[in-house]
Amino acid sequence: MTMRSAWIVLALTVAMPAVAPAQGSADFSGTWKLSKTDPPVPTGGGGGRGGGISGPYAETTFAAAPETIVITQSGSEVGVQIGAAKAVFTLDNKTVSTPPGEVLALKTRAHWEGPKLHLHFKQGMNWGRDILSVSGGTLTLVRDLESGGGSTTRTLTYAKSS
Repeated sequence: MTMRSAWIVLALTVAMPAVAPAQGSADFSGTWKLSKTDPPVPTGGGGGRGGGISGPYAETTFAAAPETIVITQSGSEVGVQIGAAKAVFTLDNKTVSTPPGEVLALKTRAHWEGPKLHLHFKQGMNWGRDILSVSGGTLTLVRDLESGGGSTTRTLTYAKSS
């Protein structure tokens, strides 16, 4: 490799991060109403939860397909409300416990992967991950839930209602 080629490669290496799309530029704020689940949530006998999930957040944060999600977003955190349950995710991939110091606290963390926002949440033996992407008035959420050996993955589509 010639000296000139080496300088060109070095210049491109330094310049590429500036050309790449910025992470965290998507805005997920608003109230979102469920419009589609794939696969559908089973009806009857506990179908609202997945894989034996229990605890205070089972019917809300860990629901297989929440009907309504309210998202607030600032530069450093995302707030998610499902039913009466609220969770805060800091965008630095550090774990937040609510309430702090509790063994069975809801633990949350978040990070960007390109334009997609990854929200991780855990309580006791229950854990989940939501991967959010937005296009216009449509929120797509890929939801992985696991508890006690049972797991589910669904693609949920939401329409923005406000």
